[in-house]
Amino acid sequence: MPGAGPAGSVPRVNVQAEGKTYEPVPFDVDDARVRAFHDLFGGPSGVPPTFLTAAEFSVLPHVIGDPELALDFRSVVHGSQEYEFHRPLLLGETLTVTARLASIRQKGGNGFLVIEMRMADITGRTVAVARSTMIERAAST
Repeated sequence: MPGAGPAGSVPRVNVQAEGKTYEPVPFDVDDARVRAFHDLFGGPSGVPPTFLTAAEFSVLPHVIGDPELALDFRSVVHGSQEYEFHRPLLLGETLTVTARLASIRQKGGNGFLVIEMRMADITGRTVAVARSTMIERAAST
């Protein structure tokens, strides 16, 4: 099994999956979604920059559920999050969200995974890029 550790341990993230790109997923920046986001988190009117998180979550299940990646999500903690904006998000636009496994490393028995999500507009221009670092913790003994 890709990513499998020593006998009896939980599977480890498969470093050979680094660079894999997933099928693009459309995500509508529609009024109802933005209103629901504001209802939960508040903030000024318009589309908040952190709304990108909702777009990421539309693709994340495809990544973490990928058998080739062999990620044990029960052992994952979120390490960091960063956003790179090329322009503000626009209410009413449809983004195409494409996930890529930007980096996979193992250190000290832990797996470090950087998932990069590129959000593009209908012209194909990048609107923003989100990067999440996830850490698959080593099995405790």
